[in-house]
Amino acid sequence: MNVELRRRVTLVRLAQHIPFRCAILATLWLAAASACVAQCSFPGKTNGRVLTYTFDPTVKPENTVLHVTLSFQGNAEGAEEIEFPTEWAGEKLHGVTNIRAVAAGATLTNATEEDRKTLSYAPNQRVVLTYDMAKDWTGPFNHPFQFHGVLMPDYIEINGENAFVYPKMDRQSPVTVNFDWKSLPASWVLATSFGTGSNPQDRCQSFSGPLREVRDALFAAGIVRVHHFQIGKRPAILAIRGEWTFTDEAAVTTIQQAIGLDRDFWHDDNFPYFLITMDQFDRDRGSGDGTAFTNAIWMFMSRQDTLAEYFPTFVHEGFHAWDPRRMGVTPESSEKSITWFHEGFTRYYQYVLAYRAGRMSLPEYLDSVNSDLRKYSRSNDPYARGNVIGVWLNERILADSNHKSSLDTMMFDMVRDADKPLTLERILQTAGRYITSADRAQLQQAVENGVLPEMEGASLGPCAHFEMEDLATFDLGLDYAASRKAGKVVGVDPDGPAFGAGLRDGQSLDGRISVYNGQTDKTAIFTVQTDDGRKAIEYYPLGKAVRTPQFHLDKEAYAANQAACRMQ
Repeated sequence: MNVELRRRVTLVRLAQHIPFRCAILATLWLAAASACVAQCSFPGKTNGRVLTYTFDPTVKPENTVLHVTLSFQGNAEGAEEIEFPTEWAGEKLHGVTNIRAVAAGATLTNATEEDRKTLSYAPNQRVVLTYDMAKDWTGPFNHPFQFHGVLMPDYIEINGENAFVYPKMDRQSPVTVNFDWKSLPASWVLATSFGTGSNPQDRCQSFSGPLREVRDALFAAGIVRVHHFQIGKRPAILAIRGEWTFTDEAAVTTIQQAIGLDRDFWHDDNFPYFLITMDQFDRDRGSGDGTAFTNAIWMFMSRQDTLAEYFPTFVHEGFHAWDPRRMGVTPESSEKSITWFHEGFTRYYQYVLAYRAGRMSLPEYLDSVNSDLRKYSRSNDPYARGNVIGVWLNERILADSNHKSSLDTMMFDMVRDADKPLTLERILQTAGRYITSADRAQLQQAVENGVLPEMEGASLGPCAHFEMEDLATFDLGLDYAASRKAGKVVGVDPDGPAFGAGLRDGQSLDGRISVYNGQTDKTAIFTVQTDDGRKAIEYYPLGKAVRTPQFHLDKEAYAANQAACRMQ
């Protein structure tokens, strides 16, 4: 065998076992492989299909472009579909580009679906794909751009749904996924769902388990402050950046208390590793987002927001570790039908647990319930609907069981039966163990048709009284989402409050926007360019009046004896 042929055979054998990083992508895979340098060495023991991702960032003054190489063993058919992200969390994504097959003879063609490509190659061939991930939005960093992928000059934060290309597989498929982050800048810290590392030698990560754990994973890297601490007896890590009105130590304490409430409620601290990332929106006040991931949560807040106002949100995101993650596998066909449960019931508990811990007063708790009652019949908001159903269902379980059980009991059952798929039918059956047939019928009507159940409010304590009122609906009088996306006013209703305040279609948004979603007692503010120059237009988002249930506090009784007014 001559020297050149021996060199090519060696490269092919190496390519079957070791990921490569290429400085320059060539048309033929062998040519590309010859320009590569071996990076991480991953464990030989694997589970299911093996996917290896290698990340090579190019840091620019305006952003970071992440060059990604994906390698895996092809199948015996020599063809399969490749999935890439085009939508997540309701946002259209354009960050993943330049997807190419660089293995010799492999080709990519467009598939019928927008988020797919068809990959063809020699049967059982080792496949190498490359693609770029970059910021796909402009302007200040504000909600909802965190869902698109954050790729800044000194920081990146992405996840398994908005930044990764996959061979098409069922989310429950067993996989071993390797992550080679060794090309990150030396000054950057890596913090992901699968570990945290400040040194280059800590930047080789591997995971074995169901693919859904990777698709739900969080990945962050950059110039951040890292704090190691404990929640109870278990390790946790805070990766935080930016200057806040509170100290990093205060953030750690808030996280310990909030996530600790979740773990105490479930009597479960089986979390060998947990990551919390905190970053800022380019706003002073009023915008935040928390999201739960595999072994992690992220929190985005405005620069001057306080920890106290986000305490329930920390509880909410921590609660997702059980609802739905430890309640069984959710079939894709069931995901939409149970959003009210995994988001709405989690919303119910974010307030209930904060109240039980003394972090929320009874008046504040009633305000949260009343806010969602006002939304219930006017929107399909799963958070509001689930919270209201949770209040009602807890009341009915208490009454029908003579106070021997509560909604807590049902939730513990859901985790105990996690070997069963998490479906709407199972949720209704579990609730049905504790309520009458008439209440089961109400629950089904509420869940499937949005019918408001018959509220009484007995579980909210002796000082909370239930009334029906004629209340104005929340109505901005324009298409808020479309306006934010277009950077100009869109969809103004000529009979609505925005038109009456002076907003018109086509006006450029230029500065502060302030909207308290669902709150008609707080003004909406839109700063626009008008014929008379830049102007902040402020108005109350009041729509038509609708008959709405509300709870009122007996203030005299509450002032006289708060303990006697406690909820059940």
